[in-house]
Amino acid sequence: MTKLTPVHPGNRIELPPEWAAEIGLAQYAALEKTKEGILVHPCSGATWDEVFAQRLQANEAGGMLGKPDQELNGDDVLL
Repeated sequence: MTKLTPVHPGNRIELPPEWAAEIGLAQYAALEKTKEGILVHPCSGATWDEVFAQRLQANEAGGMLGKPDQELNGDDVLL
């Protein structure tokens, strides 16, 4: 099914309420760019407590300790 919707200032679009409810869209949406267009997926937000509870420790598998030949940059370190 296809529906037309206007593009508002700031590239904002409004999804039909029944579509948003059907997929469980609430506070956050994950957008995925494909060749065919943009897919919208429901995505729950995470609190900082949840992020820190699930993060890997630096000395766990895949960590950087004991591997001096690997480069560290700003993308590798969470401050």
